[in-house]
This record gives sequence, structure tokens and C-alpha cells, in this order.
Amino acid sequence: MNFRRIEWIFFLAFIVLDIFLIFTYFQQNWSVVSIKNSNQGANETIMKSIRNDQIEINPILSNRASEGYYLASPPNSDDLKNKADTDLRYVTWTYNDHKLTGDFTTLIKINDSDNPQKTLNSVVDDASLIIHGKDYAYSKELSSKNTIVYTQMVHGKPIYTPEGQLRFTVKGGYVVGYTQRHLAKIHQLREVKKTISQRRAVILLYQYNKIPANSTVKWVKLGYTKLLTANNNTILIPTWNVKIKSDSSGIVQYRRLNAFTGAIMDD
Repeated sequence: MNFRRIEWIFFLAFIVLDIFLIFTYFQQNWSVVSIKNSNQGANETIMKSIRNDQIEINPILSNRASEGYYLASPPNSDDLKNKADTDLRYVTWTYNDHKLTGDFTTLIKINDSDNPQKTLNSVVDDASLIIHGKDYAYSKELSSKNTIVYTQMVHGKPIYTPEGQLRFTVKGGYVVGYTQRHLAKIHQLREVKKTISQRRAVILLYQYNKIPANSTVKWVKLGYTKLLTANNNTILIPTWNVKIKSDSSGIVQYRRLNAFTGAIMDD
């Protein structure tokens, strides 16, 4: 038996196998790069169309995916009412349909209308005035001259629907009262999941014809929104929330997309 010949055969076989594996590896990676470049090229074409339609995007859009959860909050309809009975002072209140409505016995003056949180943060943190106040954070994006909005925070993100919001009413520079909804015992239904990027969300909105020509995208924010109610549980998902203002009429529209799938969510 010619062992040297056998050694050469195995040696050549290993070389051929290595060449095949290297070729396969580069071919696969080249395919991934080609698909990625193709998608990038398509996105750049759409962004050019957006600019041609005189649509201005004020924020610099991130192309990075974020993360989020499917969340659930069980029914806890008496929580606000029970705590209002025992904790609230200097507030006259009513409770109906999971919403607490409070009126301050002493009106609160807003000293800086551009930064109302400077006055209201201490009010929100006062358990005798606001229940679960530490669960909320000021939202400049959702606030207006007559309504100052604080959103309940979950996993570092705001809740963009009324189920988790605290809304103060302002009249003549004074806060006269508020309405409040609160989601309790929020828990994860699934493991963390990647979302589409901020940039992708705007591109999809444009493709859905939800961004009119001659308008400005004022902000694009990621937060949680009620998806549905199942077995009396409120189900929340991450959504991209977008404010769009018409340059000609001044009309403001708010749009929302499922951050997992990119599907439009109509109110």
C-alpha cells in the first residue's frame, strides 16, 4: 500500500473542502450585503421622494432598531378610587369608568408657561395631591397651552394612550384640576423583541400615504399603546408615534405604527 499517495489524496481533499467552504462563506455574505445594499438603495429613493414632496423632517432619524415587549395590565378598577378615599387631600374628586377627576381646592399658578413641569413636578410627587405620581413623567410633546400631560412610564418608555396618562387642565395661567388613569401590575407577556427603526417608521408612513405633501414631521417617539383588551387585561405594544403638521393649513395630525410589524394603528 502506498501510504504517501494516500496522504496526498487526503491532503488534496482537505484543500478542496477548504476552498469550497471559503467560497460558500463569501457567497452567503455577499448575498446578505447585496440585499442590505438593495434595501438601503430603495430607502434612499423613498427619502428623495419625501424631499421632493416638500416634506420636512425636523428630527434626525435613527436607523437603529430598538427593543420592546408585549405587556399586559390586569383589571385594577378600584385602585385609584380606594387610594383617593384614603390619601387625597386638598382635592375634590369623582371617579367614573376607571378615570379619576380631581379639582384643586387651591389653584396652582404656572410661573413658566414654556416649562410647566418646573411647577408641577413637585405636585405630581406629592401623594396627597396625585396618586402614584412617581410613575409619571412630563411629556412636552403631548402638552399644549391648556393641557399639560404626564405619561405613565413603563420600561423607560411613555404610554401614549389615555389608559396611562395624567392630564392637567390650565385656565388663565392656573392649573385648576386634572384627570388621571393608571395601569397597575404591568407584566411582560413575551421576551424582549426588536422593533423597526425610527427612520423605517417614517418611510412606511409615507408609503401608506399618511404624510401629506408640504408638511413637517415634528417628532417621532417610541412608546407603549393599548392594542386590545383580552380577558379584561389591557394589552400594550410598543408603537412609533408621529406628529405631522401641514405647512399650508397648520392642521396637526398624529399617526401611530406598530413598532414590531410596521402596521398602521388607527385610533
